[in-house]
Amino acid sequence: MNRPESTFSRRGFLIAGGLAAGVTAAQNQPARNVPVIDCHTHVGHADDLVAPWTTIADPEEILRRNKEAGIDKACIFPISHVTFEEANREVATIMRRYPGRFIGYAKHDPLNEKGRIRQMLQHEIHELGLRGLKLHVAPTPEVLDTVAELQIPIIWHPRQVALFDEVARAYPTVDLILAHLGSDLSRNWREHLAAIEMARKYPNVYLDTGAHVFTRYLEQAVKVLGPSKIIFGSDEPEVDCRLEIFKVRMLKLPKEEEELILGGNMSRLLSKYKEGII
Repeated sequence: MNRPESTFSRRGFLIAGGLAAGVTAAQNQPARNVPVIDCHTHVGHADDLVAPWTTIADPEEILRRNKEAGIDKACIFPISHVTFEEANREVATIMRRYPGRFIGYAKHDPLNEKGRIRQMLQHEIHELGLRGLKLHVAPTPEVLDTVAELQIPIIWHPRQVALFDEVARAYPTVDLILAHLGSDLSRNWREHLAAIEMARKYPNVYLDTGAHVFTRYLEQAVKVLGPSKIIFGSDEPEVDCRLEIFKVRMLKLPKEEEELILGGNMSRLLSKYKEGII
């Protein structure tokens, strides 16, 4: 979530326009068979007070918007740090403070924490109750071997979609969620196309819908891949989940297909861990 400063207000842009329609749509949704899960939510405090999306993420604010959007659970992980052991403990504490509402993920830097990843992840999954891993830095064999052993998913925001290729091929049993449909805020539309092709090529690659702007590529992803490879995410709190979920609902998919995207696919990936979560 490390983004450069901008001259415009992301929050103002996102709240404007379709927000009211999104909330109304959430209130009018029919009864569902699976929980709605936001796979991409940041919580807690950062090391440095720099920009809104790298400073603080208040779980109370997130929960208020989750309720309005009809979101039952959110996968949460830390924001910006150099190392993440303390930040992951904060995530576990938040998860326990709001039982049933948050699914905690660890976050790690494979370079800064080299040599300690396996020990920390084993503790964070088995003892702290976290259920996945968030990455910005490309995973190393140390990370991937541990994740394969634990059978937990990775949500990864790479510098380039192409970085997924070698990892997905070498670790076919590791579930990899490609954040932002491949391009945060649709800064590079070609990366959206690359992400769709990556998910088509590898059975273990899924696309997170969070914080994409060019909605035609979400429509294209569903058309090319089908609903089973798409996972709803928002990038809360600086990106509003009430608007992000509306991007999925406006597709007007059959109920079963929409449920897969909004929660069924994430539930399936999380259930692979032996202790389950949903």
